[in-house]
Amino acid sequence: GGGGGGGGHPHEGLELPTLKAFTKPFVLTDAGDKGAKSIEHLRALQQSHHADSNTEPPQEEVDALQELTAYLARPPADDSPQLPRGSFRLIARVLAQWPVKAWGPVLDILRLLLLYAPVSRHYAKSAGNPVPVIIRRCLAKQDTPRIVQLRALFVASNVFAHTEGGVAVVREGHGPSVLEPCLELVGNGDLATRMTAAAVLYNMARLLPRSEDMEVIQLASGLAHHLSEKTDGETQFRLLLALAQLVYCNSAACSLLQSLAFDPEGIEVEGGAQEAKVRAIAKELKHMMDTQ
Repeated sequence: GGGGGGGGHPHEGLELPTLKAFTKPFVLTDAGDKGAKSIEHLRALQQSHHADSNTEPPQEEVDALQELTAYLARPPADDSPQLPRGSFRLIARVLAQWPVKAWGPVLDILRLLLLYAPVSRHYAKSAGNPVPVIIRRCLAKQDTPRIVQLRALFVASNVFAHTEGGVAVVREGHGPSVLEPCLELVGNGDLATRMTAAAVLYNMARLLPRSEDMEVIQLASGLAHHLSEKTDGETQFRLLLALAQLVYCNSAACSLLQSLAFDPEGIEVEGGAQEAKVRAIAKELKHMMDTQ
């Protein structure tokens, strides 16, 4: 079961400095241009899209691009206003009408927009939430161009920037469609892809119930499997952190790892900048597994 009776869980009394230093999700913030390059790229694609069909871009679309530029010019704040409706419509139209290989700029814009609480809340409550669609169309398909796949992973990590955004993905039955491709992508040959997929799994672990939930079991066994294979230090750290997050105050997850004979301190760690923190989180994970 979950955390046991009213006396709290034995993990609550443990010193876990590495795990407890991470209180926020991993997100990818603005690279400095406030989305300008992607908005320009989207405008160029939109113009060629209309040129091909001998039409003019409707005024609403032209306005929506200007509204996006103005919205992203102000960094996210507690009192950020809501994104204008035309911008929401433009994003929905591009995702509905354009081929996945042309989604790059709109995914980059969406990643930034998800950092704004009102946008995150709007999508969390909306039946037309684009994030589960993007995850299904871009992460699980072999033929997705690498840059589009990576940008879709950035969207998947940033949907967790605000709790309600993450909950709408994890608890509304979309969990497996995030979990399965990300568990596969943490074994990818590309470093940025591996690291971002591991970040998404950590973000997800933060929101899963402290129980024998099916997704808890799937994530714990998938993480244990990948940690038995050699990888780079930062991905390894994020995978261990995700597992530690999952196991914290969750006796069922601890028992599962023991039944898999998983030893966090027995994994192969590469030397280098990440080694000390990898060993520190592995030690804390072992400590939790031994305390039930």
